[in-house]
Amino acid sequence: MFKIGDFSRLAQVSTRMLRHYDQLGLLVPGHVDQWTGYRYYTIDQLPRLHRLIALKELGFSLEQVAQLLREDEIPLEQLHGMLRMRQAELEQEVRAGQFRLAEVESRLQQIESAGKPSAYEVLVRSVAAQPVASVRQVVPHVSQMDYFCRALYEQLYNNLRALGVNPSGPEITIYHAEEYTEVDLEVEMAVAIDGSVAADSPSSNGITFWTLPSADLCAALIYEGAFADIQPAILELLRWVGTHDHVPAGPLRELHLSGPAHVAGHPVESAVVELQLPVAASKR
Repeated sequence: MFKIGDFSRLAQVSTRMLRHYDQLGLLVPGHVDQWTGYRYYTIDQLPRLHRLIALKELGFSLEQVAQLLREDEIPLEQLHGMLRMRQAELEQEVRAGQFRLAEVESRLQQIESAGKPSAYEVLVRSVAAQPVASVRQVVPHVSQMDYFCRALYEQLYNNLRALGVNPSGPEITIYHAEEYTEVDLEVEMAVAIDGSVAADSPSSNGITFWTLPSADLCAALIYEGAFADIQPAILELLRWVGTHDHVPAGPLRELHLSGPAHVAGHPVESAVVELQLPVAASKR
């Protein structure tokens, strides 16, 4: 038997909530001292408490929880699956919140840097055509970009190994969008390959072999840092293009010069990235 305070620590539930569950008949103490009124719980009551809290986390009211516990309507396997789904939803909410925070920070930096020299040097140069192997995917929301980047590059590398094809250059993430959007982003994860390989290899295993076209004019800058903090650099490149009377003439390219964006399934802490945007003179 455990006193309510000890049981509270074991279960990581406040004594106030344990008393509340007792009053509602959801979790009655194993024993109540008739002289002192002290509540005592048994270790066998922990599974019921965990089940109770899990049902609450899934959004059931306490009345519904009471009925489900009484009738044991949800098998443990189903409850486990429901909690996994809820876990995924919460993780997505956290990622979306982190993206919003990064976006606000980026906009603040743009406001604070107005009228100040840019932290980046933007160059305009020509870019040669590059044979690549790639996979293309629509990402539901921009906050999920890291997950899809990792998964798609992993798929690309695995399939290239199966085909006996070795990359000859850096990863190139290509953002296909004619306007800014945060949902349904069409992106392409590519790696540079030898031109003869691309010519001899038909598309297979979900991989497309093609040539990224050349660009006579391409605005480019070098970013160094974490991928999660790259948005200010992208905004600066776009600002430069607009203020120098140019317009985008192709998709934004992100070249991972320092190596793969992910190592052992985790994003690298610091990377060297070249951002490239084909441009043309504005016709205004």
